[in-house]
Amino acid sequence: MASTTKMMTALLLLEKGNLNDVVVAPAGLEHIQESCLHLAPGERITLHDLLYAMLLRSANDTAVAGADYLAGSVPAFVGLMNQKAAEIGALHTHFVTPNGLYAQGHYSTAADLARIAAYAVNTQPVFDQIVRTQRYKITRSVHKQDEWVVNTSLGFLKNFPGADGIKTGYVSQAGHCFVGSATRNGDRFIAVALNSPRCREDVEAILNYGFSHFRDVIAVSPNTPEGTIHVNGAASDIPVVTSKAITIALPVDAAMPEFTVVVSPLPTGVTAPIRAGTTVGTASVLVNGKVVSTGDVVAAQDVAAAPAATLAGGRDSHWTLWLIGIVVCALIAYLGKKNGRKTAKSHGRVRNRVTPHMRRVD
Repeated sequence: MASTTKMMTALLLLEKGNLNDVVVAPAGLEHIQESCLHLAPGERITLHDLLYAMLLRSANDTAVAGADYLAGSVPAFVGLMNQKAAEIGALHTHFVTPNGLYAQGHYSTAADLARIAAYAVNTQPVFDQIVRTQRYKITRSVHKQDEWVVNTSLGFLKNFPGADGIKTGYVSQAGHCFVGSATRNGDRFIAVALNSPRCREDVEAILNYGFSHFRDVIAVSPNTPEGTIHVNGAASDIPVVTSKAITIALPVDAAMPEFTVVVSPLPTGVTAPIRAGTTVGTASVLVNGKVVSTGDVVAAQDVAAAPAATLAGGRDSHWTLWLIGIVVCALIAYLGKKNGRKTAKSHGRVRNRVTPHMRRVD
């Protein structure tokens, strides 16, 4: 999938990084293949500007610098990429690099890339802002003459009605790839073409087909209660609501089908205390048992960390009391033995070392 990979790289940097942080370029970037920003080892650039260079110019060295900044190494960062892919349901994707340069075992599908793109634009406003930008001037500490980065999707953004991103890609082994997005009359669609010499034209054709034949319909409104979810460290499962409207694409003349909503916690888990509005899980809209759309669910209220005694409730509490009971019984038995010895000694004989009702402790 070539440089469409950088959608996931940028998503993680936005989720876990700080836009005002200064990224220091590590050694070795000068050996990375084009396209690059030609970062010099030790060069300093804000994460904010690094993201513009990564998503607009598709600079391969910025992806490696970002991985090193966030995780300390490329392998550690790639681990986060694969974890995030699984979390959002991109189950036919596996990352090996943060920039998409060819590597064995680095692959994805059109459907997974569309899912990653939709997740990024729906959850990260800065991502959405960057990918629709035509050109941007960054600030550099080295090579200051090279400060303008131009979007590799410029022709699409300028000429296709409603175009608003997202990412091109090319390596010889993958061919030309493009994840394109457009919005018209409030409906937004994403199309993906892989290994196509006419990837932009393919994406435009698919988008036009989508706008002509489908419409976005709200299946679940924002702030809709969707049951409860388990949160680590909370006294009980917590109520959750949808954070945004969850829509499904329907043929223009089709009625809303019957559907169910299934809520699941984040695979990575969330630990109390948390604030109301914290994302704690995913709501999936299923039609005929197939997931057709997803959205985040958030805590409906502040959730405090439960006291340790409360967390040990239920069965754990029962076993705790049972163990305490054994200790007490053993102590009574010991004291009974000790008292029996004293009594027997005072009468010159030992009839019984323990009192009858303490002969056995189960």
